Amino acid sequence: MKKAAFFAVLAAVIFLMYASVHAEEKVFDGFEGANDWNCENWDNVGGATLAISAEKFTEGKQSLKAVAKDEAEDWKNRFVISRDASLDLSAADMYMDIYTDAPSGVSVAVAFDTSGEYYETGNKLLNQGWNKDVKFDLGAKDFKCKASDWKNSVPLADRSDISKVFILVQHPKKMKGLTVYIDNIRFK
Repeated sequence: MKKAAFFAVLAAVIFLMYASVHAEEKVFDGFEGANDWNCENWDNVGGATLAISAEKFTEGKQSLKAVAKDEAEDWKNRFVISRDASLDLSAADMYMDIYTDAPSGVSVAVAFDTSGEYYETGNKLLNQGWNKDVKFDLGAKDFKCKASDWKNSVPLADRSDISKVFILVQHPKKMKGLTVYIDNIRFK
């Protein structure tokens, strides 16, 4: 009888610990539904085709597949995808899982529109294969924006008013058909 009560209490404690840890995490996109992301068509970036895919994923059954378009200009060696949002990230960091089959030279950054201003992180170099739990510290003072003269030296201002989320994928010049899979984008 005492053993059963002990295990019941232990199970309750484990459940409460699990629930409190996961209650703080908010999945922004697991790509299990329609694709809400768009490829930006800025003058200084290349393009990509986007599709929901069941080929590679880390949670659920799908991810976002992004294939870089071949660009005539060598300097267009990155593409940018974005999604509209209405987020308060005052006390959160961003995490994502991202896959690349490129052996080297691919990196990822994120950016945000907040109160009408654009803020971008520095690049994080990716390893070949899955890069799980890639973390962006949204409280760090290493964002760049127009006011910082595009130097990574300022905090993300007004984190409580995020209107758009960007993911920037940089790749070596003239890398034809670079494919990345993005999954499990979350804030915690």
